[in-house]
Amino acid sequence: MRKLILIITLVMIPTLNWSQSISGRILDQDKTPLEFVAVAAMNPADSLLISYATTNESGAFELKQLKEGKILLQAHLIGFATFQKTIDYKNETINLGDVVLDFENQLDEVVIQAIVPISIKTDTVAYSTKAFKVRVEDNVEDLLKKLPGVEVDAAGKVIAQGEEITKVYVDGKEFFSGDPAIATKNLSADAIKSIEIIDEKSEKSRVSGVNDQERTKVINLKLKDDKKVNDFGKVQGGYGTDDRYLTSLNYNRFSSKLQTSVIGKYNNVNTSGSDISEIISFDTGNGRWGSNNQSGGFLTTGVAGVNMGYEIKKDQTLNADYFYNYAGRTSGDVLTTRIEYIGDAEIKSDIHSRSESESNRNNVNFSYRDRSSKLSSVSIRARGGLNRTSGQTVNSLDKYNADEELDLQSIGNTNNSGDNNSGSFSLDYTKRFKEDSKRNIEFEVDFGGSKNENLSTNNQLNKFNISDPANAFDIKEETVREQNRNQDNYNFEFEYTEPITEKHLIEVAGQVAGNNNDNDVNQVKYENDILQDPLIFSEFYQQTDLTGRVRYKYDNNQFTLSAGARIAEQTQDFGVEQGVDYKNTYTNVNPELNIRWNPKKGEFVRFSTRKRVNLPSATQLSPVVNDFNPLFIRQGNPDLIPQENYSVFGMYGRHDFSSGFSFFARLSYDYTTNSIGNTEFTDPLGIRYSSFDNLGDRNNFSSYFSFGNRIKSLGLRYNIRIRGNYTEYFSMINTEINETQTKSGVLSLSLENNKKEKVDASIGATWDKNYTTFTTGNNADRDFLTQTYYSKVDWNITNKLNLNSQFKYDIYTDSNFGSDEAVPIWNATVSYALTPSNSLNVMISALDILNKSIGLQRSSSDNYFQETQRDVLGNYYMLSLTYNLNGNKGAKKFGDSGRRRYRRSY
Repeated sequence: MRKLILIITLVMIPTLNWSQSISGRILDQDKTPLEFVAVAAMNPADSLLISYATTNESGAFELKQLKEGKILLQAHLIGFATFQKTIDYKNETINLGDVVLDFENQLDEVVIQAIVPISIKTDTVAYSTKAFKVRVEDNVEDLLKKLPGVEVDAAGKVIAQGEEITKVYVDGKEFFSGDPAIATKNLSADAIKSIEIIDEKSEKSRVSGVNDQERTKVINLKLKDDKKVNDFGKVQGGYGTDDRYLTSLNYNRFSSKLQTSVIGKYNNVNTSGSDISEIISFDTGNGRWGSNNQSGGFLTTGVAGVNMGYEIKKDQTLNADYFYNYAGRTSGDVLTTRIEYIGDAEIKSDIHSRSESESNRNNVNFSYRDRSSKLSSVSIRARGGLNRTSGQTVNSLDKYNADEELDLQSIGNTNNSGDNNSGSFSLDYTKRFKEDSKRNIEFEVDFGGSKNENLSTNNQLNKFNISDPANAFDIKEETVREQNRNQDNYNFEFEYTEPITEKHLIEVAGQVAGNNNDNDVNQVKYENDILQDPLIFSEFYQQTDLTGRVRYKYDNNQFTLSAGARIAEQTQDFGVEQGVDYKNTYTNVNPELNIRWNPKKGEFVRFSTRKRVNLPSATQLSPVVNDFNPLFIRQGNPDLIPQENYSVFGMYGRHDFSSGFSFFARLSYDYTTNSIGNTEFTDPLGIRYSSFDNLGDRNNFSSYFSFGNRIKSLGLRYNIRIRGNYTEYFSMINTEINETQTKSGVLSLSLENNKKEKVDASIGATWDKNYTTFTTGNNADRDFLTQTYYSKVDWNITNKLNLNSQFKYDIYTDSNFGSDEAVPIWNATVSYALTPSNSLNVMISALDILNKSIGLQRSSSDNYFQETQRDVLGNYYMLSLTYNLNGNKGAKKFGDSGRRRYRRSY
């Protein structure tokens, strides 16, 4: 491990730069300092970004990590002419003094085109992709990793300026319902002209001009002009040892009015990702217990999707997409050892199972959005799904008594198949009455429904009291269960806003919502070939919510405060046809307070506190006994009462565009009365019974801190993340109340280089600590530590040759297991461009080179802990080809798009 870290460090050394700096101050023509001016140093030959900064409140900036030689210096701010100057840099400190930006309407007659690498507006930060070196085979996710202030984890989650990206648009239009991963993992980086990171307001806020709490971070990908008139995409195919294969296809044809995209993939390498890069990446520590990112068993995945977006007119769009997903999973051998605490006794069980499952999912999405009017907005969405699943499992159980004697043995197999059809429709309309007034009204209508039909069989031979031959007996059970479940829901909601003054407003809202569930079951059971009384019932559940809300709001753009209360009447009507009917009505008042403050660009504060009443679910209330598995019998509790939850939430974030420093903090506390918890009972035969009850109070406190910064003199960036959690709750084990307390904490450290044109390298570590205590019986407290150490290198050796290596070393320590586990995982790829345009690439991939993946998982609950080992793919090698369709045949219309005029400097 030490040698590996040393090698990575040596690789990173060439990226370090010990240079001096260029500084100055940016003013307007009135000598007023300008904040958030984007100042960039670029290579004059290819306009690639060398260094970047933004001005502070006094207009000052400082550029570091500079290279000796010619430097193209640019300063840009919306509304001003771009300043540009060429400097012959001698690796010495330069102070430019005051630099004055002209107002944009005062340009000289001399017009010169310039690339603006980064542009900052009120709610948008835009990056020109010409300032960042991109390989032809890179996708958008690879490009995002190069942008200042943007992070992408192994799962593809994008964090920009401390906040998670929730949606991705392409030229302002939704792409596959806005799913970020589909866009970032499938679209080619070579097709993108600029990337806009936007603080997107809610539709109501955009139309009414009233700030609310519902801002989200989104990305808009603006295409290059030639990509709007040509086809582009990517095709990949690979084959490896152990008959492993991977194929993927992405085809796009975009115009100013119509967007069409097709996605397809089929592989048996346990991934739903788009290409080979998804396979070699791994998680770098997230608090979950497991040996590596490879899921257990063997998964074959097939995906086909088509997306079409059409712009009827400016700000009026239609979007539709269809997605088919096939998944076939074989578990292999799954071996579990469980230690269960029943009173003062420790009961051991050995469980062995094998399963196969298959699913075919068809989903259709449709959306219509009309923003063409300044005073109104209409949004319509519809979704439909048709899913079919099937599976079978063979399992065996050996359960021992407190004297370690075999006491219960079970051998069984189950089969199931099901069809699920679902659909939903929503309409949202917002109207502002006058342009000079913030008076507005919003209506929302939602409908949804689903139909599930399932057929399950369970054949089981159970041997009881094996340790006492005189009282031993066998039961052979054969069960067939048909279940049909129908569900529908509706929601009608309005919200009216009346301005008292410009900054003071009153909101009044009303809502009628409900859902209905019907569950029809026909179960036939044989015990030792004797027909038992059939279990035939029709179960119903209906819930209706009537809600009114009054809220006061203060809004001065930077600071928003709202305070109010919800008055709700909720009714639950449930039971069994021709049986007992339960009907409960609850009325409650729920106050709330929300504060949003944005002191300046890149900094925000959020605070909220509220009361909520959570009704028990239909499953928790169900009075019907479910004995499909005769060794695990479940039943709800119709006497449950609602939980009352009181929560406090605070969040602070700051991202300094000039220095690259980012800090994010989140604190939350939840207190719940009448909390619903599990009740478990194991009888002398070893049969488990499970239900629910109101078991008292529940407390949860969680915290998260993240901060990072560039070490400019070294050309590095560090990131530190700290997560903490404390939970206290009750459960009932064999009629005894058990109090569980869990304390956990995660510390993550990472170090990476800033300049990633040639080498993208990082090292890091994560420590995940968990300590859990129990109060009942002989439950052993649990104390475990997971350590993760990793290194990653992506090296562009030449313009055609690339090397990628990723190594992770996990160490698992647990007080309930006799031995620690250490698992090293190493993945690597080598790729080479075969054509002059780099459109055809060959890649050799090596997965789990050390062949150390063991599929280990350890877990615990209120009265047991267990260790599970699963079959995994293990070591294999793959050869793949990737062809990029770059769209270079059509007419090109570049004009001066993406460029700014600037004042010539002498």
